[in-house]
Amino acid sequence: MVTVAGCSRSVPLPSQQPTDTSEFITRSEVEPFLTQWNSQKESLDRLAALEGDLKILLELVSKQVNVTELPESLRGEIKQIEHRAENHTSGETTEVSVKLGTYFNALRADTALKKFNIQFPELASAMNTHIKKINLNQSERHILVGEQLSSMQEAHELCLLLKQLSQRCEVITTDLAL
Repeated sequence: MVTVAGCSRSVPLPSQQPTDTSEFITRSEVEPFLTQWNSQKESLDRLAALEGDLKILLELVSKQVNVTELPESLRGEIKQIEHRAENHTSGETTEVSVKLGTYFNALRADTALKKFNIQFPELASAMNTHIKKINLNQSERHILVGEQLSSMQEAHELCLLLKQLSQRCEVITTDLAL
């Protein structure tokens, strides 16, 4: 009987392999890994217990179980916090305006009004821009005002836009002092 090897490289039989003792792992090399495993086994057990608790919690939440049926350790007071705007309703209506500048000189106030009307013609025609004359502490002040705004939010948005365009702006109402 003739046998022909199918590979060009000959593989030594297991009995013919050399026995090199340097390839064996000794107990002294394995011992640090065993001590590390034993020291962290408690942590692994604790993590496994936490995983089980989380699975139970997920099942309870998915079933939307009533809060009173939960175990005592999981029950707690529910604190609900709401944030919302309060609606103030009163008999009087407040007029929303924007203050575009305060001037001690009437000529400067008039120049600022003309400049605003030239710089923002559509805005000036959409709202009533004019100069209000006020006497405070025996001094005369001229305030450039834009009126006929529909809401406080519109006034705030207008001021935000004007401030981005380097124009002074402050939201005022008839209740507030100019």
